[in-house]
Amino acid sequence: MKKQLLKLITGSFILMYSISFAQPVLTATGINPIIGTTFSYTSTSFFNQGAAGASQTWNFGSITGTAGNPSVCVAPSSTPQGANFPNANISFNSGGSGTYAYQKTSSSAYQNYGNVTSTGVIMPFSNPEDLLRFPFTFNNTYTDPWAVSFVNGGYTWYRTGTTTVTADGYGTLIIPSGTINNVTRIHFVQVYQDSVDLGGFPYIITYNNDEYMWYADGTHTAIAASYTLTTSGSSSSSGGFYLTNTVGVNDINKFISAYDIYPNPASDQIKLDFTLSQNKNVEVRLFNSLGEKLDVFERKNGIQGLNTIQMDISTLPKGIYFAQILLEGNIAQTKRFVVSK
Repeated sequence: MKKQLLKLITGSFILMYSISFAQPVLTATGINPIIGTTFSYTSTSFFNQGAAGASQTWNFGSITGTAGNPSVCVAPSSTPQGANFPNANISFNSGGSGTYAYQKTSSSAYQNYGNVTSTGVIMPFSNPEDLLRFPFTFNNTYTDPWAVSFVNGGYTWYRTGTTTVTADGYGTLIIPSGTINNVTRIHFVQVYQDSVDLGGFPYIITYNNDEYMWYADGTHTAIAASYTLTTSGSSSSSGGFYLTNTVGVNDINKFISAYDIYPNPASDQIKLDFTLSQNKNVEVRLFNSLGEKLDVFERKNGIQGLNTIQMDISTLPKGIYFAQILLEGNIAQTKRFVVSK
């Protein structure tokens, strides 16, 4: 996998001043994973998360690690154990290892509904875990209880816990694969326990996962993370990861301006007007309010200057939708529109 070590380029006072006041917001449209997308990560040892607060620069450009196999977002119905997770609408095959994570995306939350381990242990949540809630921005916080039971080694295990999620900072993130602005840092703390009756002998294992994750709206996955997992108060493990390829996460926005949708609301057709500073390959994707990608899309060779795309939406039910423009395959802008009948 390609890795490139980048240094932070210090801009003018005006640029730094504007960045310091840009408080980003994580949205369902920009964060929820989309079926068909693939993410590749580089695993690292633990790295210190740095300071919390506004307008931070987290410089992890010198961390090293091992590139892993891609993680692919698929429909649960396409996986071997998808029927055990009827409420999930997406699944991740973790690097082709036989491990699957089952999740649900909606306009209000990104939730964990369970997983299947590489050894075949099936873990469906009876009470899902809210991984993120939307919209989410600096100083937002919540605590969510969750529960799951599973059979392992012939015994039934019960896992219960709480997850506390806090947006404790925002700013610029530097990793070996790129520099990303308008990043929100999430402090993610899981406190939970496993309990089992081993033939009349009750047994309990406690866990504390203290993790920091960095997100930028539009990436649909965490860009980097560092964690420490403590088991039964003493034994611990730690590590981290970063997104191996961040090309287009940030800089693609500079090529597009004056993006507008009309009429809005609409019933039969919409027009998208936008201006490009260079010729670019353009793709428009439509999503419903759950963040699900629709079959309605458009591709064209965008030219420098004003561009107009007209799309037929007559088959879409009444509701709220999002039109996302990609340049050269990278997300550039997203706009909300309403279909009325």
